[in-house]
Amino acid sequence: MISQRVNYFLNYFKIAVLNIKSNISGNIFAFLIMSFSFFIMLFFLLCYINIYNYMNIFQKSNVMIVFLKNKNNSDKKNVLNFIEGLNGVKKALYYNDKSSMKFLEKKVKHLKSILKDANPDNFPAFIKINFKKNAVSSIFLSNIYLRVKSMKGVKLVYYNKMLQDKIVQFMFFTKVIGLILFIFLFILSIFISYSAIKLVILRKQNEIEILKLIGATNNYVRIPMFIEGEIGTILSFSVSIFLLFAIYKIFIFYRFDSFLKFFHIKIIFLNPVQIALVFLIAVVSGIAGTYMSSKKFF
Repeated sequence: MISQRVNYFLNYFKIAVLNIKSNISGNIFAFLIMSFSFFIMLFFLLCYINIYNYMNIFQKSNVMIVFLKNKNNSDKKNVLNFIEGLNGVKKALYYNDKSSMKFLEKKVKHLKSILKDANPDNFPAFIKINFKKNAVSSIFLSNIYLRVKSMKGVKLVYYNKMLQDKIVQFMFFTKVIGLILFIFLFILSIFISYSAIKLVILRKQNEIEILKLIGATNNYVRIPMFIEGEIGTILSFSVSIFLLFAIYKIFIFYRFDSFLKFFHIKIIFLNPVQIALVFLIAVVSGIAGTYMSSKKFF
């Protein structure tokens, strides 16, 4: 029984391949339309993943920079002693004017030639504080920020958690907008698959009617259509992911990402789970498109 079903499937598959060959120009046109649709979806997902990843890393970065008013050793010592006495502090490093310049040269390598002739006396002294991961809450860190800011000898405190609420709001907004756009792109991919496959089926309308007149069953006509649609869908998705990966590699190869590294942004590619998710959507859209476009014949 199983071998008989396998033979039926292989027979349907051969018919689908013959149908593709007999209408190669129409199938190529449909293939290009679907490839463009899946490429747009994959490109949007890649952009979304990178934006979300960057904001997530930024949110987890518990770093505080304390700029001192002057190079008074007593003020520096008092601030350092206070900071080092906190439970959540992992490391506190003091940078004087010279080491401050070296720190800037290391972090901003593109400006090294400009900073070469700069006077170190013009650079501020500061203390960089690294907090332990997940050891402190945002409320605790905000409290530390206010206490350090009010200390004698402290000029300014830079604290990325000052943007905590805005970051959380932005990430929530990104999730909502991302979900809405992804649903829209999913519906659009079904519509595009439906339109592309319908063009192919319309060109075979006379052939389908002849097969039905000579007694062909609905399955004999319809199953090869679904196989034909899925072959086109899988090929379209494969070309789309390959094209996106090639663009990503070109972007990395020519070091276009070096500008983004200035802002500590690392471009990542889609992981296997995300690719599998879009592939599943592509398969579903292909089945839905074939079903809707062939419905009127059965």
